Amino acid sequence: MMDRKNPLFFMLKVTTLEDLHTGTGTGSGDIDALVMRDRRGHPVIRASHIKGLLLEAGEELITHGIISKQQLSVLLGQEGVSKGALRITSLRTAQLERPETRVWGATAREQGNRSPKPDTLHFVEHIAAGTSFQARLRLMDHTLQPLLERLLNRVDRVGGNRSRGGGLVQIEWTPCSATDQQDKRKPVDPISIGTQLRLVLCNLEPLCLPVTGHPGNLIRSQSFIRGQVLRGALMAWAIENGSFPTLEGVSVGDALPLPQGVNSADRVLPIPLSILTEKPRGDDKRLPWWFKGGSIQAFDDLKNLERGQTTATGEKPKRPGAHEYLCRTDNGPWWRYAPAMNVQLRNRTPKKSTSKDEPELFSMEEVSEETYFQADLLFDNEKNAQQFIAIFAPLLDGRDWLAIGREGRPVVIQSYISSKPGQQDHFSDDWVLTLISDLIIRGPNLGFIDDLTINHLCQLVGMSWQPEWKIKPMVETDVIHGFNTVSGMHRSPAIAIRRGSCWRITGAGTAQLAKKLANLDSLGERSREGYGRFAIDIQLIDQLDKVPKKSSEISSNRQEELLIAAQHLAADPGAKAPSLSQLQWLRNRALAATNEKRLEELLKEVKEAHKDRPQGGKAWQNFPSNNLENKLAQYTDLQEKRQLISYMVQWLVLPIKQEQQKENGRD
Repeated sequence: MMDRKNPLFFMLKVTTLEDLHTGTGTGSGDIDALVMRDRRGHPVIRASHIKGLLLEAGEELITHGIISKQQLSVLLGQEGVSKGALRITSLRTAQLERPETRVWGATAREQGNRSPKPDTLHFVEHIAAGTSFQARLRLMDHTLQPLLERLLNRVDRVGGNRSRGGGLVQIEWTPCSATDQQDKRKPVDPISIGTQLRLVLCNLEPLCLPVTGHPGNLIRSQSFIRGQVLRGALMAWAIENGSFPTLEGVSVGDALPLPQGVNSADRVLPIPLSILTEKPRGDDKRLPWWFKGGSIQAFDDLKNLERGQTTATGEKPKRPGAHEYLCRTDNGPWWRYAPAMNVQLRNRTPKKSTSKDEPELFSMEEVSEETYFQADLLFDNEKNAQQFIAIFAPLLDGRDWLAIGREGRPVVIQSYISSKPGQQDHFSDDWVLTLISDLIIRGPNLGFIDDLTINHLCQLVGMSWQPEWKIKPMVETDVIHGFNTVSGMHRSPAIAIRRGSCWRITGAGTAQLAKKLANLDSLGERSREGYGRFAIDIQLIDQLDKVPKKSSEISSNRQEELLIAAQHLAADPGAKAPSLSQLQWLRNRALAATNEKRLEELLKEVKEAHKDRPQGGKAWQNFPSNNLENKLAQYTDLQEKRQLISYMVQWLVLPIKQEQQKENGRD
């Protein structure tokens, strides 16, 4: 039985004593295995890996009879049964500057001797020794602290090749708070509490919010937190802390993502399906069209949209993607954006080292960490709002975490504000209804409806419809899945009209229908879970713009740029003079350069090679060293400079190897 006191939080600090590799399972360019990185581009050690190391240490203690299997499962959880008392964030670097990484080459050996096997050379990126990482641990059961500390003491190596002595680390932990922003918020004045509570959430870990109830090798994720998921997370937290609120008096809306660098918005909504765009056209003819899109023409008003409408090029315009959103701040322009999402490659290892089961490789799509989400909670009355704020005060104040998504990833409430929802009072006889959340609605025979008619809307508000009233739809459907953690079973799927679907209603007297609909908070079923929310006439978007880019963002595919620049350098006749071994020497020295000074020394050595080594250095006399140096000056990142030299060598080496293969074939 868990101790129902406030959870304990610890700051875990891990310092690498040796170079270590925590892989993504993928490579890029000339590197066969890259280290895992966060959205800043810094190396990261995922929480699942740390939890796996603790589990491994615990199983060793069970084997020696020191602890029981039940004790370990209470701490770390049991697959398919419980999540355990411990939650962990990933280990991330504390420094602002990108930590140093090193690339090591290795080959397989011939059996019986130390000769390298041919065609087995591979390069693996490592995090340099001396790098420090930090993570937060949340422990709900205070009595399990000695066990947790015992397991941490047994972990001395992290990452790959631990069995061969790699990844030696030093681990320390100290008590801390849930977040760095704890106790910085002012409590809400009970007098000012209204019937709407706006929450801004931030995920401390990448979130996987599965789209389907039966995922395959790739687990697709939603880009927003559904109201039903947020509602379930709130209930789970309350039950864990000994409270049992019903939440019957509150409707929990979808938590929609905000663009990077924005932590609150006046309005955020899924992009309406009527906002159509032309296919992007590349500005640079040397690059493929998808590399960098040109100008985009948007049809941003359903009132001006006709079925079958084509663009200036004669093509049909594209509908927006499922992960696109609109938001505006301070009554400024509407921003169109999509949250950062990545795919993580996972390897589900067998439960026991003696198991004959093969590891299962799968991938998870995830919303990147430190993404802000905004959700609106609507209460039946102010009393329910006051009770909610009192019960969930530790969450609202940032003193605890929510567990959301697959594996119960930690999410913190960054801020909240209570207000009274505004009322729209002016309508015309030509208006647009837009869904801002999925709508589940049934017909008279209890079947799911995949479109709305004037008759449906009139029945909802008790009006009679007129034959001259017209409706023009822009509609898509979606399948809603769910999982009941109490029963351990999947919920029956439901067909819903997808968020962003919109209808244009016209006709004399339809303004009265719009006015009555505006008095409703939502349409259809499961409104407490945030389904069926809508807005009227948000389609009148006067300006549509892209989110202002930050200086740290990469606006285009840097790999493509580096490859093209390297190809141009390799086309210089003087670059073809060095031999295969000399080119490989240049590449290896560039990849081994750990700072700008070493790279400058390498370029100087290449320039002076024909003087210092009259015999072997002649091949470097006409090498385009100055052009290479000028091109490197255009890049500020050391890794990109090393890659440019490596790519240049690859362009030069390929024809040499092809010629050698032809000669070997003739022999």
